[in-house]
Amino acid sequence: MNKQLKITIAGASGFVGKNLIDSLSSVCQVKALSRSREGEKDGALWKKADLFSYQSTEEALKDTDVAFYLVHSMLPSSRLFQGEFQDTDLLLADNFAKACIKNNVKQIIYLGGLVPEKQVSKHLESRREVEDVFKASKIATTVLRAGMVAGVGGSSFEILRNLVLNLPCMVLPKWTASKTQAIYIDDLIRVMIHSIDNKDFFGKTINAVNGEELTYADLIKSVAKHLDVKKPMFSVPVNYTSFSKLWVKIFGNADYELVSPLIDSLLCNLPHHDIPPEIENLILFRKFEDMLPEIKKEKSIKKKTFKKFSGNTVRSIQRLPNPYDLEVDEICDLYFTWLPSYMKNLIKVYPDKNILTFKLAGLNTPLLVLSRQEDDNDLDRLKLHIKGGILSKTDNTGWLEFRKVHGTGETLASINEFVPSLPWYIYRYSQALIHLQVMHKFGDFLERDRKEGKDREETKSD
Repeated sequence: MNKQLKITIAGASGFVGKNLIDSLSSVCQVKALSRSREGEKDGALWKKADLFSYQSTEEALKDTDVAFYLVHSMLPSSRLFQGEFQDTDLLLADNFAKACIKNNVKQIIYLGGLVPEKQVSKHLESRREVEDVFKASKIATTVLRAGMVAGVGGSSFEILRNLVLNLPCMVLPKWTASKTQAIYIDDLIRVMIHSIDNKDFFGKTINAVNGEELTYADLIKSVAKHLDVKKPMFSVPVNYTSFSKLWVKIFGNADYELVSPLIDSLLCNLPHHDIPPEIENLILFRKFEDMLPEIKKEKSIKKKTFKKFSGNTVRSIQRLPNPYDLEVDEICDLYFTWLPSYMKNLIKVYPDKNILTFKLAGLNTPLLVLSRQEDDNDLDRLKLHIKGGILSKTDNTGWLEFRKVHGTGETLASINEFVPSLPWYIYRYSQALIHLQVMHKFGDFLERDRKEGKDREETKSD
C-alpha cells in the first residue's frame, strides 16, 4: 500500500472504525471523522464533521484519496427524530457521495451487510440502497458485505454475549434457526486494508465471510460454551419478534432503536457464501468457535449509557413520491403552493425574492421565515435556512431542504437542527405532529396527482 495515500474514515468512532485506525495509523495518513472529537489521537487526525450537512461533509473530505464509509444510522441523531432510519441512511450517503465527487476522491470503500436472496429486511435493504448511491457516483467503489463481526465491542456480538450472561434461560424463537455467517474483526480489517487502492477491487462487491454456515442458535450455544454458562435452552416454533425485541433490549443491554431493525433482519435467511478467491488468504478464522478464544471471558456487564443531546433539536426526514421526476425547485414550489390549500388558508405563504414568510391568518407576526440558499447545480438540492419566526427559538440554526438522491431516483424532504420555541412537550405533541402529518399528506398529494394523471391519459386513449 502506498504510504502517501490520504485516507478518511467516516464512522471512525465505531467498533470497526477504531480497529481500522489501529491498523492503518502507522502506515499512512488517516483522518477520522467524528461529530464531536477534534485533534490528534490514536495516530489519526480527528476532524469534527456533521454528515447531515453537505458543506461540513465536503470540508471534511478535502485532501482525501480513499474514503471509508462505516456509517449506519439506526440510532437517533437529535432529541426528536421523525422518519425511518433507511431514509436517514439515504440522505447521509448522498451527502457523502456528492462530497467525494466534489473532492475528486479516488475510491470509496463501503462496509455493508449480506443480502438475502428472498425476504429482505428494511435494515439490509437500506444497506443495499447505500451501495447503489456510491456506485452511481462513478467513483471506483468497493463494497464489502459482512454478517456478524465477532470481537469485543461489536454491537451484535456484545448483544449476543449479554443475552447469554443475563437471561435466566434461553428461549429460542423460530428466527434463531435462520442462517447467517460471521467474520472475525481482525480478518475483516485485513480485507479492508487489502482493498485500499487495489484496482482488482474497484467496482466489485465482495462477501467478507469465513465460509462457515451457521444459525443464530449455533452462535448462542457456542458463546454459552465459551463463557462456561450452563442454562436451559428451549426451542419454540414461533416468531414473536415484538417480545424478542423487548427481551433483547433489556437483557442484551442495548438501545431499542438498534435492536428493532436487527431483530427484523434475523428473520431473513442469509445465503451461504464460500470465501471469495480475492480474499482467501486473508481469512484466518474459518470457524466461529475458533474466534471465541481470542475474546476475553468478561462477565462484568457495563451499564448502558443513554445518548444525551446538547439541546432540544429536531430532525424530520420523509421520502416523497416523485412520479414525474420533478426537479427539486419544482417540488419546493409545489409544496408551498399546496400547503395553504391543505391548511384551509389558516397558514399563508408570502414569497419575496428568496425569502418565504409563513403567517397565521389574521396575524402579522411571522410563524417562520425561510431564506432560500443557492447551491451547486450538481447537488440536486434546494435548501432553505430557518431565519426566524415565533415558532423558531433561533435564527441561525436549522434548515428545510428538498433533495433528489443521486443514482436512485428517490426524493427526500427534511428538516434538520431545528430548535422550537414552544416548551418541549407542548411542541412534541402539537407542532411536531402537525408537521409530520403535513409531510405525509403532501406525499399523498404527489401520489394522487400521479394516479389522476394516469386516469386522464387512459380516458384520452379511450
